[in-house]
Amino acid sequence: MAERIYLRNGAGGLEPLEEEPFLTEDALQTLLAEYPELLDGEQMRPGDPRRWILVTREQGIADAAGASPRWSLDHLVIDQDATPTLVEVKRGVNAEVRRTVVGQMLDYAAHAPRVWTADELRRTFEEGPDADERLANLLGDEASDADEFWDGVAKNLTAGRLRLLFVADAIPDELAQVVEFLNQQMPNIEVLAVEIKQFRGKSAQTLVPRVIGRLAASPGPIEPRPRSPRRKMTRESLLEALPDAAVRGAVTRLLSITEECGGRSQYLDASVSIRAVSAAGELNTIALIYRPEAGFLGQREFAFGDRGAGDRPGDLRRFLEGWVRQFEADEFTALASEQQAPVWVMSYADAAQNIDLLADRLRTALTEIRKL
Repeated sequence: MAERIYLRNGAGGLEPLEEEPFLTEDALQTLLAEYPELLDGEQMRPGDPRRWILVTREQGIADAAGASPRWSLDHLVIDQDATPTLVEVKRGVNAEVRRTVVGQMLDYAAHAPRVWTADELRRTFEEGPDADERLANLLGDEASDADEFWDGVAKNLTAGRLRLLFVADAIPDELAQVVEFLNQQMPNIEVLAVEIKQFRGKSAQTLVPRVIGRLAASPGPIEPRPRSPRRKMTRESLLEALPDAAVRGAVTRLLSITEECGGRSQYLDASVSIRAVSAAGELNTIALIYRPEAGFLGQREFAFGDRGAGDRPGDLRRFLEGWVRQFEADEFTALASEQQAPVWVMSYADAAQNIDLLADRLRTALTEIRKL
């Protein structure tokens, strides 16, 4: 029997709202794409609610690196702790919601971390509307940084840390039991079901989400890192942590050049980003220096490249492409990432040994970008 709720209107009367299934899966998918908060992150993590950015609908998943997509995930969202969250949507009347969808989701979870890269997901997200604003709203912290966030996505993919969400307007008992079982057996992956019931009346629509399976969720690696109080690194704490005087001298020199040439240094949890300022006042991250044991995607301690995304003026784009290509011929650098332009990384020791070259390149970039 369908449920009913009552809406009290301004005239003091009651309007009955009848439970009504969604007519199509696309209707529910479209609603989630516009309002990802319907996944109700407060129910998932009381006191530390999950918040979301939608990367895209119909995210392709290949069965091997470099292959064409074999599957299509309904929604890919990411929470504020950079945990990729795979969302599959069905109607309760669809028989697939009982068994088939579980197999689908396990295929996705097995292959996605192997074939997705954080850079590809970042490009997809930033091609969408209001990307910068949506990410800033998600992080909600002036000390937060887009580069750090996407590095976190990369680390979670590498470690296989995911969240799987089965969404329907009615979650059958069989699926709820499977969700609880998977949570018990998969310590790196949080598995939940979200039931979103729709109630309609003459003048109103009400949506009521209910998260299923949370009590069975593993308290293992999926738990978020502490975010408050946030200990932002400082210049002093970075220099103090560096291994020797030569590395401290190299870092000090690069930071001083940044200040002299009108650039900006932003200190984050694990790194300091060096940003060039264009003639239009736009910030362009061109280098990162990491504290010990952090490193770019767990690799090296210095990173040089164009960490920006989206459309750039032609002159600025061409300059950065040429500037980044200089690092390709260096024997002491390694290619770590392909984005709009490559990112080249190196160790503390190599950076200190080649500091004259790096200092000249940084000064050139900061000075030239101010003109563009």
